[in-house]
Amino acid sequence: MDTAKFCIRHRVATLLAVILIAVFGIMFSTQLQMALMPDIEAPMAMVMCYYNGATPSDMEELVTRPLESAVLSVPGVDSVSSTSSDGVSQLQVTYVDGTNLDIAATKLREQFNRVSLPDGAMDPIIVNLNISELMPTAIIALKGDDLAQLQALAEDTVAPALERIDGVAQVTISGGVTQQVEVRLDAARAAGLGLSNSYVSQFLAGQNLIYPAGSVENGSKTLTVSTDAKFQSVDDVANTLITLPTGGTVRLKEVADVSLVSQESDSTAKVDGTACVMLQVSKQSGANEVAAAEAVLARLESLSAENPAVQYTVPYIASDYINLSVDAAFQNIFQGLLLAAIVVFLFLRRGGATMTIVISMPVCILSVFILMNALGLTLNMMSLGGIAMGVGMIVDNSIVVLENIYRFAADGHDRMSACVEGTAEVTSSVLASTLTTLAVFVPLGLVDGIAGMMFRDFCLTIASLIFASLVIALTLVPLLCYFLLDEEKIRRQQLAKANKTPGPLAARASAAMAKLNALYMRLLTYFTYHLKAGMLVSVGLVVVFSLTLFSTKTVLIPDMDQGQVSISISMPIGSQADETAAIADQVSAVIAGQCPELEDMYYIAQDESATMMVNLVGKSERQRSSADVANDLRTALQDIAGCEITVDASSTMGMMSVSDINVEIRGNDYDTLGMIADDLTERISQLQDATEVQSSLSEQVPQVKVQMNREAAAQYGLTAASVGAAVRAELTGTTATTVTIDNKELDVVVKGDGAASASLDALRSMAIPSSFGGSVPLSAVANVTVEQAPQSIARANQSRQVTITGKTVSGDTTSMTQAIHSILAEYPMPEGYTAETAGSYEDMVESFTSLLLALGVALGLVYFVLAAQFESFLMPIMVMMILPVAFTGALFALPLTGRDLSMITLVAIIMLAGTVVNSSIILVEYIRIRRRRGEDRETAILRACPLRVRPVMMTTLTTILAMIPMALALGDTNEMMSDMGVTMISGMTISTIVTLVFTPVYYSVIDNLSHRFGKKKQNDPAAV
Repeated sequence: MDTAKFCIRHRVATLLAVILIAVFGIMFSTQLQMALMPDIEAPMAMVMCYYNGATPSDMEELVTRPLESAVLSVPGVDSVSSTSSDGVSQLQVTYVDGTNLDIAATKLREQFNRVSLPDGAMDPIIVNLNISELMPTAIIALKGDDLAQLQALAEDTVAPALERIDGVAQVTISGGVTQQVEVRLDAARAAGLGLSNSYVSQFLAGQNLIYPAGSVENGSKTLTVSTDAKFQSVDDVANTLITLPTGGTVRLKEVADVSLVSQESDSTAKVDGTACVMLQVSKQSGANEVAAAEAVLARLESLSAENPAVQYTVPYIASDYINLSVDAAFQNIFQGLLLAAIVVFLFLRRGGATMTIVISMPVCILSVFILMNALGLTLNMMSLGGIAMGVGMIVDNSIVVLENIYRFAADGHDRMSACVEGTAEVTSSVLASTLTTLAVFVPLGLVDGIAGMMFRDFCLTIASLIFASLVIALTLVPLLCYFLLDEEKIRRQQLAKANKTPGPLAARASAAMAKLNALYMRLLTYFTYHLKAGMLVSVGLVVVFSLTLFSTKTVLIPDMDQGQVSISISMPIGSQADETAAIADQVSAVIAGQCPELEDMYYIAQDESATMMVNLVGKSERQRSSADVANDLRTALQDIAGCEITVDASSTMGMMSVSDINVEIRGNDYDTLGMIADDLTERISQLQDATEVQSSLSEQVPQVKVQMNREAAAQYGLTAASVGAAVRAELTGTTATTVTIDNKELDVVVKGDGAASASLDALRSMAIPSSFGGSVPLSAVANVTVEQAPQSIARANQSRQVTITGKTVSGDTTSMTQAIHSILAEYPMPEGYTAETAGSYEDMVESFTSLLLALGVALGLVYFVLAAQFESFLMPIMVMMILPVAFTGALFALPLTGRDLSMITLVAIIMLAGTVVNSSIILVEYIRIRRRRGEDRETAILRACPLRVRPVMMTTLTTILAMIPMALALGDTNEMMSDMGVTMISGMTISTIVTLVFTPVYYSVIDNLSHRFGKKKQNDPAAV
């Protein structure tokens, strides 16, 4: 049975089904999680390992190399890079696409457990990278006068309360001051008694424990027994009796200064110039970020009400920007619905037809929320962008069906036959156009890499929307037309319109439309009988539109104005956190004076570096974009000496790629790498568009080297391990145990009195306990010298690497990379050393290659659908001949609107492959119908095309007008999808005009070719 007839005859069941869809759609729309972006889990992981006191060379040899070997033994690892610096080894592991990161992390852990790391090195920390979770959910600043009290408040009250919130993974604390129990041994007295740091540390650890002993019978009861010897206070530690190696005992306080001290802060945090303790809240993977952020704010309010000491500000909260994005997307959807309804009313001028569209479109959108819930999607910029993009498309099918039903009614058919036969006549073309549109999203959804993860939600959402529009057009629209259609009224309106004398305004409008129609008919007639001229004009348009591409820049992702500017400060080697904070204060003062758009700012300063975030007021309240502000601040901060300052317009999508300029130099000798890096850095810096070009080659810094004299050490019963441990314990200290004071667990650190760290001579004179008794100076068993060594050592796939990074002023990474290739081609590279470009350009090439492959597959699927629809191998070629004009016409708008060719615009091009052919399908299908009725080709074209102008124009205008809010980037958060809207509007506008004029030309040319090669069946005039 025909679907339209079935739905009309079972109208109650159909309406109830629609009501259920609406109810469940509303319900699920409130339950969907909200996020800024979909989960973009890059096939990468970070491995961090800490070994306090180790030099970069030591870290490379003792930690990094063993970890690299373990990583490369894990299946699925594509490459590994590392950086070894003072006390820290950082590895970046890249997997092949499709690797399960959780399983890979488990295998990494198994391999790391087999690695023998030095005593004192922490277990490696593995973190899988999720680009959408790189930004914290919230940043909270606790304010007060005493940083030590704020640290205790954060650790004991605020952080535990926030971590108990559902969806919060962890809370990281920065800027405060922590305490520890410090045991400073008197070197002279300890040596006289035969005590060493390691001996005292081991003794304290053995004296501070809870030891379970078993159980004992007490009458009829069995009681457990444990030995409780935990330290309860600093005095307990100080009064500990130390057993001397030579016999006898001594209290620890007699040979050491035992006290509760505040550790030197490793970071300084400030908000708007006020020192604070900063808390960064991270959400759990898959948690609702908006719900978690709002729960954090609610918990902070309750904590502040319960404890007046909790005074805070919130410099950043993720829910603000997410809510802005979601609200802007819904606003675009509503505006698109309204504009589509207006187009229908203006063309059909019937309230019933407009009401049909007004009812069917929301039902279609609500049905998508049900499918999104079933597919586990979130409400994010991409999924909501898919809905906003599809608003104009979903009405296309309904308009084609609606217009045909009303045409049947105007021709004298009764209400039932108009609805059923009118729907049946266009079912095949509607089905074909829908399938061609859906076909482009199949390969797009299967794209690998970042592009695939980024557009998966977009593809699933818009594909669900278009499929729902097909079902609605063939079921609900005929039913609504049956209820709202008054065929007698339509015929009376037709007669009245024919007999009515139009008013002045209507007459002018009618005359203008008549002139346009006459112009169209003249063009159509001319090109129908002059096919060569039509083909030449068509090719000429492609050439003209293609020429504009030479002035279009190519980027990976368009810039987004998120109202933030990030500033990174790099300090000279050895700079302390307070020195870094002083420079950060200078930067803050410049920003406050040069940035009237400033809302607030905060920074976290550490040894040798600082990170600052500048929040701007909303876009509607400022004249400059965040990129403009960043460029002006970059100039204003150039005069601050003693540091390197990098300024960027902060963007979540900007985290998906690295620098515009990125050259990787690999080899083994560090000095040779440095020479090559210096040469190339100088040459690249001279390029006109290059800025902030720098090398990762760290400066050579003085480093003290203790070289063992093994023969001399053996005479005193010493080994390299015992000497190294003694030096480490004296200079860095050893965490012997912990003590719980006021419900806080504090480290007990045993270290020397600091005399050995005063100078090189003092270090050489440092006493090393001998295993034979007594002690010897360090200089007697080792040579203490000063050498030049790098601050950090980078490696890639087990070879040393230096990276040159930088930015472009214009953002044109393609031209910059070509210029760098020219420099590398001319550079005399030493044997065994390589230099190659990486970064944004390579990411862009990889993504573009995947998308172009998806475009090729999409075109193939569109051809298959059309071939099956028309039962012809040639007809799809004719329909798809519109695509070159559509593609080049879409890109024609980019330089005119100041936009770049990006991954977003390529996705729009792929979408055009499935949408612009729809008008051609409608046109060609009706030409074939008229030819089957006995008309010759030219007559069928000249009669069919004018009758299909209205549905083609209606479907095109509804799609274009629905995209206008997106293209104009109305609101604060729509820059990224704006490029897609502009591309789609340009492509559809040009392709529609060309379709109405040149599709008959393509049809005639293919028809002539089929005759020429004898492929046309003589008994079927519509075989083509």
